[in-house]
Amino acid sequence: MNKLQNPEVIEWRDLDKKKYYVFGPVVAVLVRGVVYPFNLIKTRLFVQAQKSMYSGTFQALSVIVKNEGAKGLYKGFHVNLLGLVSGQVYITTYELVRNQLVGYSSELKGLIAGGVGTMVAQTVTVPVDVVSQHLMMQGQTTLRGRASSEYVLVKNADYVLPRQKLLQSAWEVTKKLVSTEGFLGLYKGYTVSLLTYAPNSALWWGFYSGLYRRSMERRMADRYPLAVIQAACGVCAGVMAAILTNPMDVVRARYQLQQGGTIKDTVRKLYKEEGVAALKKGLSARMVSSIIVSALMITSYEWVKRLSLRSAYL
Repeated sequence: MNKLQNPEVIEWRDLDKKKYYVFGPVVAVLVRGVVYPFNLIKTRLFVQAQKSMYSGTFQALSVIVKNEGAKGLYKGFHVNLLGLVSGQVYITTYELVRNQLVGYSSELKGLIAGGVGTMVAQTVTVPVDVVSQHLMMQGQTTLRGRASSEYVLVKNADYVLPRQKLLQSAWEVTKKLVSTEGFLGLYKGYTVSLLTYAPNSALWWGFYSGLYRRSMERRMADRYPLAVIQAACGVCAGVMAAILTNPMDVVRARYQLQQGGTIKDTVRKLYKEEGVAALKKGLSARMVSSIIVSALMITSYEWVKRLSLRSAYL
């Protein structure tokens, strides 16, 4: 049996790719199932005008469950699962790029590889995000409990598709988008998505790689389980990246759901309606989501890599 060059860091070359591409998607489904409700809440908070429907993350959670049932927290989840493909494209690109960056610091490797991985994966991710976000907005009620006849019932809400019947299927939403905006409607917000997710991914991996390296240098693995260290580093990286990139995420969500207009129009309308405070919308939900997904993602990813080690290392 061969020994890993560095047991604390499993490299792409150490993996049995057949095992990895079986275990990876299974674990990814479980992680997505845990964090999806917070992503749905975050999206609804992003697009509402001021606090016309929800006053905060946990109030939104309570209202959705009360008026739409627990299943309301998973609207569009089946479409979101198509993102598993982009997830595999993303992590494969990340690992391949990282493997080529010989001689660079771990922080720079993570920064570059994370950014490039997102740029490649967004080709698959954006259409999935656009359709799933429209599904997320269906079936809402106002604060008074009346069912909405639109995706979002708020005053002057020109950033949603008006007068859509409730509970459309993913296929109906897709057809509507293509008929009104053309095929490129499915890629609405592609540029702003890159400007949101590429920096977020780059920052996350950069922060995580640096924190993890320092933890190993201080021999923290002698005192704590490796999974605990990885989770803690992931959470810290997720919080820092979420705070820095939340403004662009607000703009992205609004822009992808509005009918017509440019990114500049979206920013101008946000500022006119709510001022600079608009850029903090949904931050609490995003923080909760980021903390959970960061801890689960990195620990499950490292676990999957250990399950997928080549037989020579077992």
